[in-house]
Amino acid sequence: RENKIFKQIQSRLSEYIRITDAEEEVCELYSVYYSREEGGSSRSKQNRVDSRKTELDLEIKGGKRTLSLTINQNPNINGELGQTGGVLWNSSVIMSEFFAQRSEWAGDGTLDVGETNIVELGTGCGLVGLVLHQLGARRVALTDQQRMMKVINRNIAAAAAAAASARQPNRAPGGSRRQKPGDFGGGSRGECEIYATEYLWGRPPEDLRITSEPIDMVVVSDCVYHESIAPLLVHTLADLCRSKSSKADDGSTVAVVVGQELRSDLVHQAFVEALLRTFVVYRVPVSADVDGFYALYVAWLKDEEEK
Repeated sequence: RENKIFKQIQSRLSEYIRITDAEEEVCELYSVYYSREEGGSSRSKQNRVDSRKTELDLEIKGGKRTLSLTINQNPNINGELGQTGGVLWNSSVIMSEFFAQRSEWAGDGTLDVGETNIVELGTGCGLVGLVLHQLGARRVALTDQQRMMKVINRNIAAAAAAAASARQPNRAPGGSRRQKPGDFGGGSRGECEIYATEYLWGRPPEDLRITSEPIDMVVVSDCVYHESIAPLLVHTLADLCRSKSSKADDGSTVAVVVGQELRSDLVHQAFVEALLRTFVVYRVPVSADVDGFYALYVAWLKDEEEK
């Protein structure tokens, strides 16, 4: 069983930037960031979300198609100490569009997630995982702390209801329904599974579904707000990547995709340093509007010779 996501990433490495030194990476990123913040650029950061609302209607543009989602938020959760996941952040919209624009169904097909098994860490309101499901992922686990489960499940239910209402007019000639990626309840390729479950970083997952099947990709969107979080997140990423190797003898590799908004150079450097100890890391240029305010990385575990 080949991990097609990892293969697609490998085929485009010449377009990405290899990261080997965290200090150099942060110096490059934040020199651009600070020049833009101080008015040195005509481009400014676009705000795609509103943390004050309890519900957001979003359009995720993929090129060929646009995905429409309604996302519930709980701003009250963010009033709790150390909690940031109750509302959407721009990084999750950017990562969602990154995947949509490269998917087979909605974009150019250069990084297609169809028929894959994906785990999202720190999913928050669940936007990225919901988009990956709609783009055709076979199985998506939306993981976070227990207090986030209610809002995540509400968003899964809302997406399922929207998909159900869209099915009736989605008919091909002769009365059969046109299948599309992300149909809740299945189709020609069987039922797509998406679920929310608690996963505390640094511990083995209590929900055994997370590692019951080989994982193709782990995604993380904007989860590092303090230096202390970095080693815990990297430890958990490594555990998930190794879990696949222990269950599959095909030599395939788990892909990791991490998006992070640029806020603190110290926090960003701590995270990249922790990541580089265990992973091969590349930064992916996204667009002129994104680069300079956000960083998106692809990574995979180092082999023994690279450590």
